Amino acid sequence: MNMEVRQPERGAKARVGIFDCDIHPKSSLEDLRPYLSNRWWDYLQTYGQRQRHGYVKGFPYPKSQPLASRRDSWPPDGGLPASNLDFMREQHLDLYGIEWGVMNPLSPTGQGEQNDELSAAMAFASNEDQLERWNAREPRLKASVVIPYENSELAVKEIRKRAGDRRFAHVLFLSRTSELLGKRRQRSRAQPRHRVEHGHHLGCGRVEPGFLFAGHRITP
Repeated sequence: MNMEVRQPERGAKARVGIFDCDIHPKSSLEDLRPYLSNRWWDYLQTYGQRQRHGYVKGFPYPKSQPLASRRDSWPPDGGLPASNLDFMREQHLDLYGIEWGVMNPLSPTGQGEQNDELSAAMAFASNEDQLERWNAREPRLKASVVIPYENSELAVKEIRKRAGDRRFAHVLFLSRTSELLGKRRQRSRAQPRHRVEHGHHLGCGRVEPGFLFAGHRITP
């Protein structure tokens, strides 16, 4: 005698989630103001920023597509793309079910600044801004430890300050350093000591291309 037996339903032991490892939150200098001393705020108002990066003036991406952003990514409040958390939730985090996202702020962060002390002050301010304005309101967004990488001593100081804080995902470097990556001045003994991951955001590397197009072509 044959009997049909219904197979037991087995739930999946694991599910697929989406982890966006490259979200660029956009802050302004005014957003960093609460975390900057009067000395450095006055300095910025007087002299501005002096970065080593090329294409400092205007958007560093093809002019036909400012900030390399979709035309519908500009928030209704008139700010820049990724400057409005609620709009980011609507267009990205909630829409695509992003479980975790790593913020990699590009500017203004002080990275690549020719004044090392200003670079350190702005890096600290950027890290605080990520925690207070972004992570505190949206825990899915993990911060990056922004460091003044042109000065290893100041970079180590900032890394040690953030080591062990689970709100940070990794230490962030930009690619346009004053010297080739791998030089001793860019090495930080604090990272392996504190088991901090190293994130490297590629732009066009330490090369001076003749045209902006060439800069994007040489990115691996």
